[in-house]
Amino acid sequence: MSAAQSTPDDDADKPETGARPRVQKTKATVWQRATYRWTAVTAVMAALLVLYTQHPYYKGAQFAPWRPFYTTAFFVWLAVGVFYVKATMEKFHERRYVMRDGGLHLLLLAKAFQEKRFWRVAKNPRIRTTLLGICVKGFFTPLMTGFVVNHTNSIAAAWLRHKHLPPLKIDVPAGLSLLGQASAWFTQVKLRLPDLVPAVSDFGGLLHPDTWTRGDVSWGLGLAYDIVFFVDCGWALMGYTSESRWLGNKTRSVEPTPFGWLVCLACYPPYNNVLGTYLPLHDGAAIITSETTLLVFRGLTVFLFAIYASATVSFGFKFSNLTHRGVVSRGPYRLVRHPAYLCKCAAWWLEHIPRMTLTKAFFLSLLCGVYALRAWTEERHLGRDPEYQAYKKKVRWVLLPGVY
Repeated sequence: MSAAQSTPDDDADKPETGARPRVQKTKATVWQRATYRWTAVTAVMAALLVLYTQHPYYKGAQFAPWRPFYTTAFFVWLAVGVFYVKATMEKFHERRYVMRDGGLHLLLLAKAFQEKRFWRVAKNPRIRTTLLGICVKGFFTPLMTGFVVNHTNSIAAAWLRHKHLPPLKIDVPAGLSLLGQASAWFTQVKLRLPDLVPAVSDFGGLLHPDTWTRGDVSWGLGLAYDIVFFVDCGWALMGYTSESRWLGNKTRSVEPTPFGWLVCLACYPPYNNVLGTYLPLHDGAAIITSETTLLVFRGLTVFLFAIYASATVSFGFKFSNLTHRGVVSRGPYRLVRHPAYLCKCAAWWLEHIPRMTLTKAFFLSLLCGVYALRAWTEERHLGRDPEYQAYKKKVRWVLLPGVY
């Protein structure tokens, strides 16, 4: 039995080799075992709370929505987490050796640290998956929260602008308690809620496309763009925050190579700033000036991003970068194995074609090459799973149907 499968109460029932008799230990109750796991998870969450509230990077405006969100989640966990852990242990006790137990792994690591064998225990594949999974969620969840809020604000701004109403400005005074911040936010949103809720008459123009102007179409495409990414990032956020045995989306494995992590993180803040520095996409002179043609390009771009978002939604609760939570074969994944990367790169080309230059085309090709490397590292990672090998036989094409 591996370290990941061993618990103090399990060890008490095992015979010890050798002549020296072993003192019988009292088996821990389910409440004690749940409390141990809850304490271990709480310690990690507390460390992340300090990181998110004290580190200069996370003090930036980008993470302003995340700090109160995580603080609230932490206190909710303090209140109900032990009951959740106990219920989970009782519900899935027959599957304890075939499913990862993150709380137990953290306890084993704490014990190993005391015994000065932390790194030896951390090399266990199941425990390493727990540690890397924490890193994945710790990095991506704050980012997705900020993305969701930004797109929500953009949707609200576009809607109010369309109705010729003043923009929505939420001013939460500094120094307030968590409850005070929530109260100030809710009070200001409540005052503008009637402006944000659409009336039936607001949709009347949709039934008369003959009355649409180019400005109306441009506004609609901009709104659709933000809605698409609100759905995409919101669904991704749900995946990062909802890993649970109850949902059947426990992480099976995490990308094991530094190169796989490198090409993935290079596509997200703050590391994509480095990518943008070395692969700049500066605009050239306009080569397409027709407003109608530009709107067609923009519409196709939004359509491709919509397919990209549908790929995220196809994961259900299993979405997460760098992790394997189960094979997905529905939606666009019935056609190619990496539809999100294909559609995202194609949409970028459509966005940049109107002001394309040779230099820009070269750097854009390299940028899309980064996503090709992401697909390659994911294939290498997931290919270890027989279920994914069967999926590869069913869906032959990696990116382009009939080509590759």
